[in-house]
Amino acid sequence: MTLNRPESRGGPAGNYTALTRVSPVLTSTLELAANALGYPIAAVHILDDRQQFVLASYGTPDGRVGSVSGRDETICSVVVDSGEPVMIPDATDASVDRRCAQPVLDSDLRSYAGVPLFSREHTAIGTLCLGDPNPNELTETQMSVLGKYGRVIEEQLELQRDRAASTARYSVDDVLEAMDAGQISPWFQAIVDPRTREIRGYEALSRWMHPDHGLVGPAEFLPAIASTDIVLDLDLDMLARAATMMMQTCPDNRTSPLHVNVDGAHLERRYRLDMLIEAITSSPFPTELIRVELIESATLDDASAAASITRLRETGAQVVIDDLGRGWSSLSRMINWPIDGFKIDASLTAGLGTPMVDHLLTGLVEHAEANHLLVIAEGIETDAQVHSLNALNCPLAQGYRFQVPQPAPSALAD
Repeated sequence: MTLNRPESRGGPAGNYTALTRVSPVLTSTLELAANALGYPIAAVHILDDRQQFVLASYGTPDGRVGSVSGRDETICSVVVDSGEPVMIPDATDASVDRRCAQPVLDSDLRSYAGVPLFSREHTAIGTLCLGDPNPNELTETQMSVLGKYGRVIEEQLELQRDRAASTARYSVDDVLEAMDAGQISPWFQAIVDPRTREIRGYEALSRWMHPDHGLVGPAEFLPAIASTDIVLDLDLDMLARAATMMMQTCPDNRTSPLHVNVDGAHLERRYRLDMLIEAITSSPFPTELIRVELIESATLDDASAAASITRLRETGAQVVIDDLGRGWSSLSRMINWPIDGFKIDASLTAGLGTPMVDHLLTGLVEHAEANHLLVIAEGIETDAQVHSLNALNCPLAQGYRFQVPQPAPSALAD
């Protein structure tokens, strides 16, 4: 596929080079991609008409993020201009086109693998690339996996672009009015044993029943309140209402764990953490059955976050890292934080059945088992994914294959 060069590099790329704050979600995804595919270095590069920008990187000096180089001096320009993946096992090989090999060697690398990143306007605006100072090579299947990671990166870039544009569909006042009117409430999705389909808990998910627009998901209204204390108000409200509904709906639910989403930013603010702990300890629902899922947040100081997690766990509640592979959580935090478990994001489970993803998930499941941690696979939508999970001995899962979110805790449909 050959792209029109000015169109592929022009206006759309500026929507991403103008991002003033890049979420650590990108680094987490790069870390997973590099480890899954056996490369020590991974990066997201954005290319405009003249320059290449390092938007995020893994395995390189911190100072490289934000650096700029001449566009035509980079191998990534070949990927963007062609709109096709490029694989260079060894740039010192005489058979490799020097126009491709030299930029790799100039970067103190010998191997390069890159896939194009496309904007919502369907133009190539950058690359997800891997590098190795030693010879290395991806198989066709592995290049396909790298492409899937590229699609995840594209979604993350679009989310940040939307946030930066400040053109949210709903305003802060809209969300406040909805909360006051009781229009935002918890919906429930079962967490199950994929082998037996037995329900092992529920996740409470915020949903807005808008009087004009119908059911609105959190991705559409949370950005409006993301940087405000209203997020705490919403999290506390969802916890209280979900706990009450679990108690009232069915006696069996009093022994089923309740998973509630909590913004990771609460860990950074003492007063927020105090209010969250008070809400947990005063809940009518058994504290030991409450599982706090930490969702994407800004960069956290690992030491202070670990101390806050310890305080949460002292209530008797459990703490789970949400969206491993997509959110701000990194592999190091999974090891260093005093957590009770983690959830594998749908961006990873979408690749179930491919050797690389199955190998990565096998490692995560084995890590959880060896360290007595919960592990839950999210986004399960097909029988093939269920089959793969069972082959990997993953004990818990959730997704539309088992149950779409319901307005109250309920049994699985036949």
